[in-house]
Amino acid sequence: MNAACIPMNYRNLFFQPINRGVSETATILQKNVEVLLSDCSPSITLDEHAIIQDLDEVLEEFSVDNWDGYGAKAIDVHSYSNALKFAKTLPTTIPHPEVSVDPDGEIAFEWYKGPRMVFSLSIGIHDEINYAGLFGFNKVNGTENFYDEIPKAILDNLDRLLSL
Repeated sequence: MNAACIPMNYRNLFFQPINRGVSETATILQKNVEVLLSDCSPSITLDEHAIIQDLDEVLEEFSVDNWDGYGAKAIDVHSYSNALKFAKTLPTTIPHPEVSVDPDGEIAFEWYKGPRMVFSLSIGIHDEINYAGLFGFNKVNGTENFYDEIPKAILDNLDRLLSL
């Protein structure tokens, strides 16, 4: 008997399951899940090309050391690769973030909803995401490993910001 293991413990609008099964049955189950999710998804879509264009622009503009005149580091190719993977992994229900570069060479994504309503994260050469959020008078920050899917803590905080 073959089956796919699709974790459904994420109670989050932005969760997109990843099927690691390799059998024919796993493939059929994955297609059924994709149909189910497409029926339940809002019609809001993420313009992936716009984020990739933003990433390409920051790579070109910030690819040399001291780009700010104060000793800022250039974007590393691995940072760009991680940021690109992150952008392509973002669920289609997430609005387009502002893309920028931190002085340490990490690529930053920021979602701003208003004063004291912001969530930002940075992706660098290490396979981790550093994040911080401000939700009214509540604050959150931390670090999560990033491999093949966006960590639950990141999705939960985006959900928190976007549902306010």
